[in-house]
Amino acid sequence: MRYADPTALAPVAVYTYSRYEHLVQTLEALRCNHLAPQTVLYVVSDGAKETSHASVVCKIRDYVDELSGFREVVRVYRDTNLGLRRSPPEAEKMILADHGRIINMEDDNITSPNYLDFMNAGLQHFENDPSVYSICGYCPPIAAGLDVDAGDFWRYPWNASWGYGVWKSKHDRFHPLRNRYADLRSNGSLRRQNKAGGLYVSDSLKRDHRGQKYFPDAILCTEMFLASMQAIMPTVSKVRNIGQDGSGQSTQQKTDKYEVALDLGAERGFDFENESRHAETLRACARQLFNGSLTTRITRSLGVYHQLAEWKARLTRATQ
Repeated sequence: MRYADPTALAPVAVYTYSRYEHLVQTLEALRCNHLAPQTVLYVVSDGAKETSHASVVCKIRDYVDELSGFREVVRVYRDTNLGLRRSPPEAEKMILADHGRIINMEDDNITSPNYLDFMNAGLQHFENDPSVYSICGYCPPIAAGLDVDAGDFWRYPWNASWGYGVWKSKHDRFHPLRNRYADLRSNGSLRRQNKAGGLYVSDSLKRDHRGQKYFPDAILCTEMFLASMQAIMPTVSKVRNIGQDGSGQSTQQKTDKYEVALDLGAERGFDFENESRHAETLRACARQLFNGSLTTRITRSLGVYHQLAEWKARLTRATQ
């Protein structure tokens, strides 16, 4: 059983822009964590991109200025809007240079009280394991009916970005991120990723390559897969994402597809020696969830899935 060493805790970085209500819920849950009083928290607040956003950015910073309950709150307030391509990566690089490890969070990640226990214990246990890239706090809604006592974690070939920890040495292996879609498509690497169940990752990588949408997660996940590195996932989710309500910068679509029940948070020690007996089932279910239905997989392969999804979303809005 591995317990986090409170003298070697990773700092937590929460990246935010204009979602005040989401951020408050995220930070209030985070400071209810058992290890919050021993944890250094970085709040990275991007500057207003539009004049109309200035007031909510100020409101967020006023709240963070009064925030307590952590070992230290480090406020990284941008004077200008750096955007998703610069603000989080530059802060991450700075924090890793100072601490050697980091727990990244978005401003819509509600955590269980033992989230920091799981993340830090995992970071301490797997630091020298070359097959592990990250420790993730989110588990998709795939474990219904499975015996949760069958193990505390399972391995997955792709990272789950809703609350994850990484070490500087492993982060630096792939960063700065570079989309190599054209080369990977021509040499067959993407076919291998698709065959392994990562069609949704390859699809996002293609859209990023074409400039249709920014998908740094897809670049990272592809590099992980090609390097045969994996993420450590909890069998009971320590993170619940409340941002699938159309409020995010990266997507305005609403869905409850990824809704989960949080760990109650009582358990603070975790067995990282023995993977869950249901690991293969969990991996298969995760691939199925993320790739979608047969129709979704076919339309992804044909390159028309997102056009159809946008058409459907516009139709839904028009009829409401």
